[in-house]
Amino acid sequence: MDFVQYFPEGIAQGDAFINRVEERELLKKRVKSNQHSVLMAPRRYGKTSLVMKVATDIKVPYASIDFLAAYSEEYVRDQISDKVGQLVFEILPKLSKAKETLMGIFKKMKPEITVGAFGQKLSLSFSSSPLQDITDLLLKLDETAGRFKKRAVIFMDEFQQISQLKNYHSIEASIRHAVERSQNIAYVFSGSSRRLLEQMFGSEGRPLYRLCQTVNIERMDRYVYVEHLALLAEAKWKKPMPQMLIEQIFSLTEMHPFYINVLCQLLWDQDHMPSISEVSDKWFDYIKTQKHIIAHDVVELSVNQRKIIVALSKAKVKEIQSVDFTSGLKISASSAQQAVDVLIKKDLVYIDSEGFFNLVDPAMKGYLREALS
Repeated sequence: MDFVQYFPEGIAQGDAFINRVEERELLKKRVKSNQHSVLMAPRRYGKTSLVMKVATDIKVPYASIDFLAAYSEEYVRDQISDKVGQLVFEILPKLSKAKETLMGIFKKMKPEITVGAFGQKLSLSFSSSPLQDITDLLLKLDETAGRFKKRAVIFMDEFQQISQLKNYHSIEASIRHAVERSQNIAYVFSGSSRRLLEQMFGSEGRPLYRLCQTVNIERMDRYVYVEHLALLAEAKWKKPMPQMLIEQIFSLTEMHPFYINVLCQLLWDQDHMPSISEVSDKWFDYIKTQKHIIAHDVVELSVNQRKIIVALSKAKVKEIQSVDFTSGLKISASSAQQAVDVLIKKDLVYIDSEGFFNLVDPAMKGYLREALS
């Protein structure tokens, strides 16, 4: 039995995908009624896995467009074109006349059918206006789905990068024009910067204002992991995992979905049930391998921002501007607030359900604690 598949560092599929029952049901209803959504969650919370699971469950074609490397409106158009060109063939029924219909829908873009590593693809020619092309691509995709009485899902990930482009307002407007007219394609937007997404979809002056319902993705309840780990421990080592071990895993990873999988993958690679000390050793060995990534994130911060994250690595706090917190850091209350606002924007700090400021990344917290000790 390959236990690595149950603790994926990438997309969770099949039995590796656990829980998220409420989020799945909400997204299913929204997709079926052709309503659009924006997922809000820190990095590595399983947003892509969730959307893929929903599309699989309700058996609709799905395409994921990643805008992380977006640098121009032409890039945005080309990424959309690439995925639309693939998705139309998942929508098309296996009828000889279906391709003729497809070519007719995209006639103005001089369509050609090509065959590549991922099967058939529709290659298109564009006008001198990338913004108009973006709108036309999405509208023609919706027309295709409607013609063949199908639904589909488009997941636009790292969507906040659009807001960093020179012509962001016009790009957002082009996307909105098509999305709000869509009758057969449900759109899900997401990204790794919640603050930027909130501005894009929640600011009255932005084109995407009130286009979507926000779906917040939180860390899963402990009972979900307790049951999951208990079953997999029994399957691997033929005996129950002691509660103390489970609590140690929870304590180190803070039940962050990505890091739960990272640590458990290391533990389940062993032939024997780990001890408490082995759990800690595996965790800190992993953190050492991430040192260059964590150090890079820390070095990029201002002095006051570094002071804040170092302090929060020791203990989460409720009052950032309190004298008790700021006096030890030798910064003013206003400077502390400014620093933490930037850290929240960078998704390095978040406010938990109890109102405490805390580090998002438990590996960063572990690294800083080790460095300080």
